[in-house]
Amino acid sequence: MKNTFITLSYVFASLSGVACDETGEKTGNIQIYVEPEWTLVEGIDPGTDEENIKDGWAVDYTDFILSIGEVTVGKSGETPKYTMDTHYLIDLKNTPLSGQLVAEFSDVPSGQWDRVGYALPAASTASIDLGTVPGEDATVMKDNGLAVYTRMVFTKANGQRCPYLVNEADPADPARPCTAATEITAAWELPYPSRAEGCQTELETGLTVPSGGTAAVKLTIHADHFFFTAFRHTGVTRLVQHLIDADLDGDGEVTIEELDEVPVTVLSTTIFDLSTVPEQLNTLLDYVHWATITLPHYQGDGGCPERTPL
Repeated sequence: MKNTFITLSYVFASLSGVACDETGEKTGNIQIYVEPEWTLVEGIDPGTDEENIKDGWAVDYTDFILSIGEVTVGKSGETPKYTMDTHYLIDLKNTPLSGQLVAEFSDVPSGQWDRVGYALPAASTASIDLGTVPGEDATVMKDNGLAVYTRMVFTKANGQRCPYLVNEADPADPARPCTAATEITAAWELPYPSRAEGCQTELETGLTVPSGGTAAVKLTIHADHFFFTAFRHTGVTRLVQHLIDADLDGDGEVTIEELDEVPVTVLSTTIFDLSTVPEQLNTLLDYVHWATITLPHYQGDGGCPERTPL
């Protein structure tokens, strides 16, 4: 979550002086990029630091394909004035931390625009590759209407898998059998489109367009929310074991179907706080669903608190 990127809009001064539109109003430009959070590119190590996985597992993302689009910029109480309706597919795992340009608006009146939003829409045949996207992954995204496709590898030298007893009264019985498991994979097709609005940082709501210059901001995608014990910015621990134990058939892969078999009651209420989720959760797949909806961020660790499933 933590990020060293500047959280204010990047401002590039124009070399040609103050720009004005035909009415004489001072104007500037907006550039909006999409970027991966560093954890997506570098993986997450086990350890005791805030960003680490606390139960000893390491996480590596081998694939992370995202559907993104419907970028809007406007002002409170008004219909968004600037919109980019295109749906893109982007290979975030292989996107540089500097990001990819996803939307650009010219001759924008200078000043603050406090409403910035964007969507992770369902991919379709109309989706356009942004940069290079592996053909097979693009096909999977489009054919299944996915918002995200990710493949992860979890490793732990002394790891154990303790499959939940989904047909028993207590699926998370502490006495259930365990076996050694040093590597587990997960390839998840996530058809959970959503919209994020009200994007802001601690210092700025939306963005500010300079007269005669360009405001450049970044839509940051976080990938570590699948491991959160709560969907908020503070008091969060990152854990993996509860997902490892969803490998019900012991074949070394945690599937979407297996997650949907595991009741959410296996998550201890002394560790997990589900109170911030606006809908009832029934299974671990529901938890992953809402984790997907919370992936969109802004300017590194900035947030987009208005989240709506599509």
